[in-house]
Amino acid sequence: MQRTFLLSDANDVTNIGYMSILARVYRNQRRYAEAEPLYQRALSIREQQVGPEHPDTANSLNSLALLYQDQRRYAGAEPLYQQALSICEQQLGPAHPDTLMIRGNYTALLRAMRRDTGAAGHEAENKPSS
Repeated sequence: MQRTFLLSDANDVTNIGYMSILARVYRNQRRYAEAEPLYQRALSIREQQVGPEHPDTANSLNSLALLYQDQRRYAGAEPLYQQALSICEQQLGPAHPDTLMIRGNYTALLRAMRRDTGAAGHEAENKPSS
């Protein structure tokens, strides 16, 4: 049975949170086909509401990348991580917790893709300086 996600105003910022939570539940249940359109819709709304360079947009990109990574769709995940990381580095700085989280996720992807050299570089960036 197909379920449709209906809210009174699907573009409302509050509803993005609900979509993201439901998508995360689906992802955790490995119901990827149901999670993906919710993550994509949340990303689209975020880009429209706060702009493509906003940290909230970066978090939506990261969530969609995690979904793709879970499915071993690495080619789809990598550019999303790269875009999310770029946004966070520019808007929040390299030491911000969101930047560190996304860099860590991207590093895990690079390791899964057997690109250990790139992963090591990102891990070094995540270490606090002495």
